[in-house]
Amino acid sequence: VGYQCKSCLYCQASVSLLSKNIKNKNIEEINDFIMICEKIFENTKIRLEKKWKDFNELFNKKNTSRKECLLLPLRTVSKALND
Repeated sequence: VGYQCKSCLYCQASVSLLSKNIKNKNIEEINDFIMICEKIFENTKIRLEKKWKDFNELFNKKNTSRKECLLLPLRTVSKALND
């Protein structure tokens, strides 16, 4: 996975974690993770699986105002995988 990023720190952190963590994962696992992340900001009871634990610091209610920045890389990967 490669990327070029001219964006805020939150978007850069999200894309960096994503590029490291999707290696050796199948498309279904990645898509499931992305769908869960879309819902995290709406429901505080959602916790990420252990294999995605690196995202817990970013993907939580305290960063709701940066939701779009955090989700942009995930939405981009989802679109690339599903096109």
